[in-house]
This record gives sequence, C-alpha cells and structure tokens, in this order.
Amino acid sequence: MVKLSGILLAFIASAAVGFLKASEVKRRKSLLLDFKELILHISTEMSYFKEPLPQIFERLSGENEKTSSILLRECLLRYNLENLNIAFIWKQAVERIYAKEPVNREDVAVMKKCGDFLGQSDFKGQQDHFRLLGLQLDRQIEDAEEGIRTKGRMYGKMGISVGLVIAIVLI
Repeated sequence: MVKLSGILLAFIASAAVGFLKASEVKRRKSLLLDFKELILHISTEMSYFKEPLPQIFERLSGENEKTSSILLRECLLRYNLENLNIAFIWKQAVERIYAKEPVNREDVAVMKKCGDFLGQSDFKGQQDHFRLLGLQLDRQIEDAEEGIRTKGRMYGKMGISVGLVIAIVLI
C-alpha cells in the first residue's frame, strides 16, 4: 500500500511539473498581450489627452496587479524620486520587472524599444514608433502561440510520460 502511494505521488509530481512548465509557455503569450495592450493605451492616451507621460502612467497604472501596471508604477516612482530620463527608467524597469517572467530575450528587447522613443520625438514620430512596436509585438505573440502549440503540449505529455516511466520502474 505504501509502495502504491509512493508510485502514485511520483506520477502526480511528474505530471504536475510538466503541466507547470506548459503553463509558463502560456504565460509568455499572456504577458506579451498585456504589454501590447499597455502600448496601445499609452498611444491612445497621448493622442487624445496630449498630457505628460507621468500623468498618463499614473492614470494607466491603476490598482490592478498586472505586470504592465507594475511596470508603470515603477517607472512613475523612479521618475518622481530620481527625475531621470524616462527612456532610461523604462529600460531598467522592463529589465527588472520581466526578469523573473517566462519571456525570452527577444521579448524583452522589443519591450525595451518603447523607451527609445517615449518622450523623445514629436507626436507623429511617436505614433509611428508605436505602430512599429505593435507589429514587432505581434510577431512575438505569434511565436508564443507557436510555442504553446508545440512546447506546451510537449511539456504536458513529457510530464505524464516521465511519471509513467517512474511508476513502471518502481513497480
């Protein structure tokens, strides 16, 4: 009975690890979509309200715990405390906030590009940059979707397979 319980626990643990890894692959897409939504909101706010970036960041940061909101709050806090260049603050915040998230280097590089033009050029130039950034994010999202179809399924099946192998070996 104890041996059967151990085998069952080993199988469940292996399957759980596989499904956990698969959920990380799905989280990447979710984070990219959240970031794209953030960029769209910043662009829209700039075009309609034509306010300074700190005011836009404050309005968009809200009270939710989305990663994009945390990013905006950190940028706003560092801007208010240190009064540094928003581009510098943005890049550092993206690097720090997304360091522990399941995004790859290309994703972070695209996210950091926003810092290259925020507050750096005229309104039309920034809108053009936002459109280009949106296209780049679309490519990253497509890559994440492909990862879900391939790696996500693979991790789930691999967890179950390893669990079955462990169970067979222990029997």
